[in-house]
Amino acid sequence: MNIERKRIERLSTGNGVIGHITLSKLAIPETVTVTLLGEQLVPISFNSYGHPNFTEEQERLFTFKHEELIRQNGGQYIPLEAEIAYEESSFDIPRNVFDTVDGIKSSLKDISTLNEMLQNRRIFLKAHEDCKLNEFILFGNFLLDQFGQVWSIEKSAKGNLTFTSDVDDYKTFATNNTDGFKMTLGGEYAIPPEKAFCHCCGKVFTLDDVKNNSCVSIDGKYYHDSCWRNYRKLIEVDKFTRRMMDLLYKNTDYSFELLPNGYCHQDCCSHIPWFLFHTIHGDIIMGWRKRVISIEWQENYKPFDMNDLFATENVTKWEKAGKRGIHAWSEEKAYEYLQSVLHTVNPGYSRW
Repeated sequence: MNIERKRIERLSTGNGVIGHITLSKLAIPETVTVTLLGEQLVPISFNSYGHPNFTEEQERLFTFKHEELIRQNGGQYIPLEAEIAYEESSFDIPRNVFDTVDGIKSSLKDISTLNEMLQNRRIFLKAHEDCKLNEFILFGNFLLDQFGQVWSIEKSAKGNLTFTSDVDDYKTFATNNTDGFKMTLGGEYAIPPEKAFCHCCGKVFTLDDVKNNSCVSIDGKYYHDSCWRNYRKLIEVDKFTRRMMDLLYKNTDYSFELLPNGYCHQDCCSHIPWFLFHTIHGDIIMGWRKRVISIEWQENYKPFDMNDLFATENVTKWEKAGKRGIHAWSEEKAYEYLQSVLHTVNPGYSRW
């Protein structure tokens, strides 16, 4: 019997927030008991390693008890851990099933068999901590690394790479791409689990979606790449129109055009638009620039004094060729800047 002391950690998944305990070894779920401050906690499920999962409420109660323990000790940090007792599980699936080119190819029947193969790679490493896996390129989209992780190859890098089949041994792949070989790995494009569905269109993912690299994982949820890009675009339209310009101008007093992203043209940002607003006072261009919103009043916008209006704002500001601009560190600040300028150039205007 193994006994460990561990914290209950908070995890975000496609089905919401859960609590989780990561154990050092594979566990037989039926033998797992979890005790916290003398009381037994009952897991709601177990992951593929046999490690226990808990409800969000159980995880929050753990946090509340820890905070109370710290208060009782005058603010001094006191660690709080649950005690987990369990019997270790064995792993006896042949390695060639998940760690050879032929074995991985045989798993490419559907999403279920593909995920089973990936799971076996991870479980093998948990059961054999001193071992490392062979590495493979899958569909030209993903690197299966020696630690059981799956890395996505950025779409912008794929056009310069050569792939011979659905599954390439990594060493062979590297040899075939020695001329200026460079692969950029990211974590956005993903292999969804069995029965996962797109949170925009509701369709269940298929193996073709994985092969076409059209699956995106964001905050534990999965989307088709095209669905996510359209959704993100509409989120930005909503932020800049309904939640900003609509609060300043009557609908009849402004219109807008979508512009290409004015800061980044790479695959990561090209779907997030910038905006050209045509208002009764002149034109304004806005869009995200890293963590700030760039606001630029164009040459035809009514005159106002940037230095006088924003003298106390310690942010990037500029005036060039009749254009005046400022960086806002939040949507609230962007609205505040727009409102200040509007009230300056037309003090009596109100959209209400």
